Amino acid sequence: MIAIEIENIKKFMAGFLGGNLFDDFLMNEGKLSMDIAYEFNGKVLKEFYDTEEWEQYGTYAYIPWEREKERIFSLIKGKKTPLGFQFVLMLKPEKAEEFLMKYNLALGTEEVTGLFINLLYDRKSLKCTSGASRRSFTLDRGLEEYWDHEVKERLKEFM
Repeated sequence: MIAIEIENIKKFMAGFLGGNLFDDFLMNEGKLSMDIAYEFNGKVLKEFYDTEEWEQYGTYAYIPWEREKERIFSLIKGKKTPLGFQFVLMLKPEKAEEFLMKYNLALGTEEVTGLFINLLYDRKSLKCTSGASRRSFTLDRGLEEYWDHEVKERLKEFM
């Protein structure tokens, strides 16, 4: 796990909420503090959709960030910045599989429960931490080290 301080917050937020910086992620959970506090559970509620919609949108257990970011942006935009926020984003399963293949990691996708990016903003700073979760314990830290490298590469222009 690494922690990265985002130096260019304005540029980062443009990519986060208005660009495609995290479109290959799912929103696992989120919190947003403004005049009131919002808490988001990114788990998709299947019963909300009719059959046809579910066939179109029901690919993942969690909502894709690319579909949710506009709603989050509509809450945040305005004259005042939020008091803070925290979002936990998880790499889409097919992208996780690509990641494992890219680094020749001898892990099946069923062994990796998630590759995460955690964003924490508190009006003074914006920090990003990486995280990797496995189904079972191992002393091998290759997955975590390569994921840290991926996160650094993705965020290098904001550091």
